[in-house]
Amino acid sequence: MLNIASLKKTKARLALLFVAPTMLGILAFTAGPIAFSFILSLFYWDVLSPMKFAGLSHYNYLLQDDVAVTTLKNTIYFAVMVVILQNIIGFSLAMAVRNVANKYFRYFFRSVFFLPLVMSGATVSVFMAYFFNTDFGIVNYYLELVGIGSVRWLTSTQMVLVTTVLVYAWQHIGITFILFLGGFASIPEEVIVAADIDGLTGWRKIFYIYVPMVSPTIFFSSVIGFIHAVQVFDHPYILTRGGPGDANRTAVMYIYEKAFQDLEFGYGSTLAIILFLIILIATILQFYVQKKWVFYE
Repeated sequence: MLNIASLKKTKARLALLFVAPTMLGILAFTAGPIAFSFILSLFYWDVLSPMKFAGLSHYNYLLQDDVAVTTLKNTIYFAVMVVILQNIIGFSLAMAVRNVANKYFRYFFRSVFFLPLVMSGATVSVFMAYFFNTDFGIVNYYLELVGIGSVRWLTSTQMVLVTTVLVYAWQHIGITFILFLGGFASIPEEVIVAADIDGLTGWRKIFYIYVPMVSPTIFFSSVIGFIHAVQVFDHPYILTRGGPGDANRTAVMYIYEKAFQDLEFGYGSTLAIILFLIILIATILQFYVQKKWVFYE
């Protein structure tokens, strides 16, 4: 006779067995380092000498550190601009490719838009550094042809972070594009037909049909995009080493400089914890706000 209770216990044990490697990986490579970073932020440590208890002095110093405040502001601005840009362009490209009749052209455009994502950030940044060069960059060459004039993309404190946003968004637009293609594919055809019958066209059709129907995709893309963008390092580092001044310096760059160049591991860990809290708070806020504009049915 089949024992239901025993069968449920067996299934539960099998489920735990399959989940265990993932949970161990999270504990070893995510939760563990975060906990150790918090402990380290309470100490002075330069690797060469014994650890000394610092309490909250690193956190107090951070509030007075103008460079740290600037890098955190740069990081938040960078991440917000990247999320907005990637969602707008990814949505537009996916909409355009969705309406391409020839399936081979659709495959071609999917490959082209996704291709930059398989390249490293350092490779893309080296290429784009020449692309946006003030003196011989191709961007300024065409701007001068149309009479706009040369722009100091990488040497102006007002433009350098914008340039980094453009470079980063160009490389990562592929994932957003693919996400929106999947979102559009999930829209029931009868909804589109009903909209056509009701006379919805152009922007009204986009805002009243497509945007609400893919709002879960927009939400997912925004959350993942923000988490990834606030951890940017290679693009601003390769493009300008964080300059001019601190205009292009991000939080992860400053953590690297403090921890691995100045050997201030305690203060570097403090910056890492603050960055973690920013990601956590932003993610919680996004999940809270999504209740008001994301439609799952």
